[in-house]
Amino acid sequence: MRATGRETGAGDAVSTIAFTDSMVGLVVRGKTGPAHEPGVMQQHADCILPGGAPIGFFGTGPARSGGSSSASSMSSGMNMRGIVYGYLEMQSWRPWYVNVADAKAAGVVSTVLTVNVGAAVALKFADYWSRLIGKPGGFNLLGNNCSTHASDAFIYAGILKGGIPGLDTPNNLYRQLVGVMAGATASYSGYVGFSPHGPGYDVLVE
Repeated sequence: MRATGRETGAGDAVSTIAFTDSMVGLVVRGKTGPAHEPGVMQQHADCILPGGAPIGFFGTGPARSGGSSSASSMSSGMNMRGIVYGYLEMQSWRPWYVNVADAKAAGVVSTVLTVNVGAAVALKFADYWSRLIGKPGGFNLLGNNCSTHASDAFIYAGILKGGIPGLDTPNNLYRQLVGVMAGATASYSGYVGFSPHGPGYDVLVE
């Protein structure tokens, strides 16, 4: 499937995005359509690897050595341990991020942005996430969060040249990508799921 810049919204017919090895993606949880501006605390960013596998950066307790207690870290979103979740981890811990039925039950609408970048660039994007799995570091809501690492992946691959303009939010990253990669993106909004297909995944948006 070739990304063309078109947009679909929640309530449209089901879209099946057959990810190729030349495509990568961004998923903004809580964004109900391309024009929607979700609140800062209503968003989360995940990425889609070439071939369609979901991946994202999360914070989990306990706090790192020298930080505050686990309970206070979890409540404040500061000084937490970082962790990378793929499809299997999301199935266990955030099924509403990878299953359409669970997304519907939880009322979680997301917007998927696909970006056609070419196979070599897409492979480098995947390499960033492979490296992060081995050394995820810490997590903070401000300055070292899900969108920070999603942005770093796009920069590492050469898709973007600089960090997110303004606050480090998923929606600001979405807007940056749409502006920089004009003509190479497509946007889909609705309940999002991932369906294993051969060696990869189809992305379903209903």
